[in-house]
Amino acid sequence: MLPDLDFLWAGDRIGYLRTHRGWTHSFVLLPVVSFGLALLGRWLWREKRLSELWLLCAVGQASHILFDWMTSYGTMLLVPFTRARYSLDWVFILDPFFTGIPTVTLIGALVFRARARWLCVAGAALLLGYIGFCAAVHARALAVWKELDRPPPGAQVAVVPQFLSPFRWLGIAEHETEVHTAFFDVGPFAKGIDDPKPPERIWDVLRVLPDFYPPPERARVRSFPRASGSAAREAARRLPEVRTFTEFARFPLETVVISRYGSAEYSIQDLRFLPFFAGPWGRDESGRMGRQPFVYRVLLEASGRVVGRGFVSGRL
Repeated sequence: MLPDLDFLWAGDRIGYLRTHRGWTHSFVLLPVVSFGLALLGRWLWREKRLSELWLLCAVGQASHILFDWMTSYGTMLLVPFTRARYSLDWVFILDPFFTGIPTVTLIGALVFRARARWLCVAGAALLLGYIGFCAAVHARALAVWKELDRPPPGAQVAVVPQFLSPFRWLGIAEHETEVHTAFFDVGPFAKGIDDPKPPERIWDVLRVLPDFYPPPERARVRSFPRASGSAAREAARRLPEVRTFTEFARFPLETVVISRYGSAEYSIQDLRFLPFFAGPWGRDESGRMGRQPFVYRVLLEASGRVVGRGFVSGRL
């Protein structure tokens, strides 16, 4: 779990986007970090060989990086050569099935120590089988989404895994002047309703979750227009916080609203995190629990001077 210690120096939310899954998740730097850990381990366990400790640390870190690569968050695998983020989109960022398999395996190995080795082999095989299953369902969902939306040749297209089911997906496709999205379920028990309602209480999330994912034939494709060029948009894009958000977002959606007096409101979001249940939770002005939108907003005067900036807060 050492790679995730990068949250200690991330700072605020923008800093987290800039640093999380960065150099601590790089295959390039992995040998060096592993050697430092091995030296620490050698000081604690002097009877162990340094090469064995290095190999143990390297395998542990590599597994963490590979497992993060399978999600849709984006991992900077090749820092410092490039800060490009790589994603396979196979598994949801927080998948209880993925986490539960090794957790149950390790608990079983502690309780039944005489069979610990075989339990770990079986648990590892089950985990790899689950990953392979998710990869296969991802390939099917991607084919379904391309058939459903028919994006133009060469367009950026993705299906993003969703919470608590390997069958639920968010399809995203870039078109010339807009971006298309749709929630759908490729599983045998797809439900979905025509007018799903967000939960009023946080403990209602699991109950209403299936309502938002119909089978592909009933999926509703939404269109989001791309923002046209404007002075306000260019002014907002020059801000370091907006540049960080743009570098992080794989499907950035920019919106510019200009008032009758010339002032402007610029906002940017990442459509990968479009679902109502994604993002941090908090209380709105009325005191009710709701999702805090993953949207960054900049307010500008008619002259282009920035008078406000920050993540949007409040209930969606």
